[in-house]
Amino acid sequence: MTKSEIEAYLYKHIPVTQALGVKVVHFSNSRVELSAPLSNNINHRFTAFGGSISSLLITTAWSYLRLLFDDEGEGQIPRIVIGKSNTNYLKPIVSDFSSELLIPDEDTLNHFIEMYHRFGKARITLKAKIEEDDATYAEFEGDFVVMERK
Repeated sequence: MTKSEIEAYLYKHIPVTQALGVKVVHFSNSRVELSAPLSNNINHRFTAFGGSISSLLITTAWSYLRLLFDDEGEGQIPRIVIGKSNTNYLKPIVSDFSSELLIPDEDTLNHFIEMYHRFGKARITLKAKIEEDDATYAEFEGDFVVMERK
């Protein structure tokens, strides 16, 4: 799946991403990065709205799982849902911003995929962050559940 394909998919299936102005910056198994303009996500204090920040971080992690299962090439993509999320807002964001997934280690990924194939359902914790110029503005950790479509 290319950057433009996942962007179109997000706009169609998760419409809020289009309203947020989400753009796919990088999309591969080794790096997922999405961005959003401040202009679409500004609050009354002229900083990025917390809900927009959280949405971008969740979408970054969700997109990685979408790519992971797309690359397996086994037909229908499973349901990918978030079961729990936590975002720490560390500094106000005053310009356009981007979030990057912290790719899980190979053992974690292998266990996750093995559980999915064995039980038709698996859970994984993913992390993402918003950084610029060596400063961290927000950190995200979320538990995602992936299940077969029946």
